[in-house]
Amino acid sequence: MEITYNPTDLLRLQSELSSSRQIVLLGHVSPDGDAVGSTLALSRVLRKQGHSTKVLYPTPYPHSFGFLEGASEVVIAKHSPEEAIRLLEEAEMIFLMDFNEPKRVEQLEQPLISSKAFKVMIDHHLHPTGMVDVCFSYPQKAATCLLTYELIMALGWETYMDKQVAECIYTGMMTDTGGFNYNSEDPCLYTALSVLLEHGIEKDAITSLITRSFSVDKVRLNAYLLANNLTFFPKYHTAIITMGMKEKSMFEYQVGDTEGLVNEPLAAKDIHFSIFLHEQAKYTKISLRSKGKFPANEFASKFFNGGGHHNAAGAEVYASLNSVYDMVLEAVKLMHPEDND
Repeated sequence: MEITYNPTDLLRLQSELSSSRQIVLLGHVSPDGDAVGSTLALSRVLRKQGHSTKVLYPTPYPHSFGFLEGASEVVIAKHSPEEAIRLLEEAEMIFLMDFNEPKRVEQLEQPLISSKAFKVMIDHHLHPTGMVDVCFSYPQKAATCLLTYELIMALGWETYMDKQVAECIYTGMMTDTGGFNYNSEDPCLYTALSVLLEHGIEKDAITSLITRSFSVDKVRLNAYLLANNLTFFPKYHTAIITMGMKEKSMFEYQVGDTEGLVNEPLAAKDIHFSIFLHEQAKYTKISLRSKGKFPANEFASKFFNGGGHHNAAGAEVYASLNSVYDMVLEAVKLMHPEDND
């Protein structure tokens, strides 16, 4: 869907960037390909214009994105909390990328709110909070990376596009659409893709690096979870996968090792909704994927104060894995009252 961006917002952003700035590009907790790609892409574009930039995440990104330009320079708040807070305190401008509420940056929430920096949101999730000076929020866009690309063009910054920027943008577009398999019917997505290809990206090689360059432990972990921790509920067209601390220890779990696992049950006939429950130290993470008309985001927000998109959503619940499993199953039943006896 083609969008005409608010010229007042574009002019205000350009005005704020008219002189050199100390800029932080902030991604959400457990950064995915869209958060990583959009922050690194925009960081490189801004650096080319003479700005000093730092990319900051609350927690580490998956190793599969380590090949992207600038990834090795990212500051991780979990590893360097004092530096992370200092960056937010000293920033003159902060870009909030791929999230729209401060709780999504966990321990950086209060430093972000307290910062006097000029704040810009670039995001594609529903219901943005009013905590920024300029907001580019378009839920109809498939990925924040697509939105970032279009803003680069709308601001007249296409001269700063290069292969490295294009690789970052492609990463977010590809991962947030499941390899262009869902939420991917916007013609603008493919218009952007054609431009990225013209900049020399090796699309197939990047896709392989992200989705086919796994450690042996990762492959074994995913196989184990599908064989032992996957339950189908045909009556509700639903599948649930669980991963507890035991499995993470057995296979030396690394961040990103289960990326995409939640999509696998959707390959089964008549399964329209897939749920992955991932036990963390203090909470259980819920990842949701659906196909067709089943609203994953409605399920997340209605029962677990989560959010996301129609076919991809998530939430976090401060309860044990077993407790959350019971909650999720009950919620599934409530979403299918016609199938309950």
